[in-house]
Amino acid sequence: MRTMMRAALIALSAATLTLGPPAAASAQPGSVTVPSTTAAYTVSPGSSVNVNARVVVLPGMTVSLSITLGNYSATPSQARVRFRAKCITKDIDFLTVWSDPQIVTVPGDPANPPKGGKDLKTVTVSITLPATCAPQPDQGSITHDGDFAAEMGPAVGPATGLKQSLYWIGKPFTKTNYKDNLILQTHGQPAESAAHHTLPQKFEAKFNKAGIPTIHDPIYLRWWCSRPGVPGNHPSKAAEYNALWDTFFTQKPNPTAAEVLAYRTSIQGRYTYTCPPKTTTGSFSGPAPQMMMSGS
Repeated sequence: MRTMMRAALIALSAATLTLGPPAAASAQPGSVTVPSTTAAYTVSPGSSVNVNARVVVLPGMTVSLSITLGNYSATPSQARVRFRAKCITKDIDFLTVWSDPQIVTVPGDPANPPKGGKDLKTVTVSITLPATCAPQPDQGSITHDGDFAAEMGPAVGPATGLKQSLYWIGKPFTKTNYKDNLILQTHGQPAESAAHHTLPQKFEAKFNKAGIPTIHDPIYLRWWCSRPGVPGNHPSKAAEYNALWDTFFTQKPNPTAAEVLAYRTSIQGRYTYTCPPKTTTGSFSGPAPQMMMSGS
């Protein structure tokens, strides 16, 4: 059974597919009224072949999904876009949730000649995962727990393309589980690196008050080099990083979630998070010592 399940999951992993026509247009859920005649369909994928979505989710979570579209023509073109979320239950039942379809107009490509592939239109939707979605027995890059996808095609007619991204079901987003969820999100832990809260735990209550439910969500976590002696490593910069937030809350005692996240984004580029390559000196050939530290 697990072999069959894994084969089915691997079959989902293609990033861009060509879709054949459905059995009948009326059989597809989420009908939409479209014009009886349309111009030539010239919509192209945007710069990414994947759905923009989080990597680690929880059962029952509402997730924001988006894609970008381009145009092979200088003339605007309409597209029909529909998103889905697919997962497997503990009983190995496939569950699929579809969003309502959207008819969008993609602007013409101003390039001369038009090339397609530019991000000319962003399409976004929120979709709620079934509460019975379950993680698979073996976590990893092969045994993913589900996928998000967006199908697109002419405003009238069957879908002609699909964008996709894979996701994994994590543990509850708590202080106990934050490192496990970050490992799941990045498919492993870099050597000599610490799990770092980009929203420091020191200010957890303030972040909650601002409207951020949990700072332990893996989208707010990252790895930071902790190798001893490396300039800018996590131990040497943690206090400085927290001091930036002291200043922020002094200037904005009651920030909104948007203000918190904008400030978070603005300070990430001040630091180097990856360890530099090691240089070999002398004749020592033994393994390098490993060091892991708790998050800030």
